[in-house]
Amino acid sequence: MGTRGLVRLKAIFEMLKDCAPGYAHKEKEHRHWIMYGGKTFRGLPKGKHGSGSRAEIEIGHIKDMVKHLGISPKCANAHLPLLQLNEENPQCRP
Repeated sequence: MGTRGLVRLKAIFEMLKDCAPGYAHKEKEHRHWIMYGGKTFRGLPKGKHGSGSRAEIEIGHIKDMVKHLGISPKCANAHLPLLQLNEENPQCRP
């Protein structure tokens, strides 16, 4: 299964609110930095439509963020079913 598809930035932040409590977000010129659990993910782009909540992000970036920050794949899948993360081994794709 590929990593195609788009998710709105608003949905990503809603997932982070529930799955990564206490996360911090810093908007940079071309990317969003997400800080959680002592780690920083610097690879979340602003999206094609700017930095507003309508911006759409490719799911490959979101999968990388979930894995890098150690967010529960089960929680991430519940909020963003398009991710289809392997819940038993988050490093492997289904």
